[in-house]
Amino acid sequence: MSCTGGTVFHSYKPLPKEGWERRDTVCFDVPQQEKNIRGTLTIGLRTTANIGIQDIVLAVEQCDETGAVCRCDTVRYPLTDAEGNALAGGVNIHQYETQHLPIRMRKGKSTSVRIHHLMRHEDISGITEVGIKIETP
Repeated sequence: MSCTGGTVFHSYKPLPKEGWERRDTVCFDVPQQEKNIRGTLTIGLRTTANIGIQDIVLAVEQCDETGAVCRCDTVRYPLTDAEGNALAGGVNIHQYETQHLPIRMRKGKSTSVRIHHLMRHEDISGITEVGIKIETP
C-alpha cells in the first residue's frame, strides 16, 4: 500500500447459477493490515443483460475478528430504468458499483464483510457475482 492511498482489497465471488437466495450470505475475509485503516467500501455487482429487477436492496455487514457485527448498512442500488434498460454498460454482462461506505480496520485485526439481499423474492436471478473493494484516500 502506498503513502497516497489506493486499493487495500478487491475481490469478487460467484453466485449460484440457479439464483441468489435470501439466506445465501456472501462472505469476504479481509487480510490483517499493518496499520489502522479508515477507508471506503464499495460493493460491486455483475449481472446478466436481462436482470429482471429494477433495483436491489443489500445488507452489508462489517464484522470484527470475533465475528461480531461492527457496522451494518442497507444499500438500495438501481439496476435498470423504468423501461427495464440497464443502467450499466456492457453487452452480456453489466457491472455496477454502489456508493462508498465508510470502513475502519484495526492494525493486526482481521475484518470480514458479509452481504445478503433483502428483496421480497426469495431467489434473485441474473446476478452472477458480488464483490467488494476497499480503498484508502
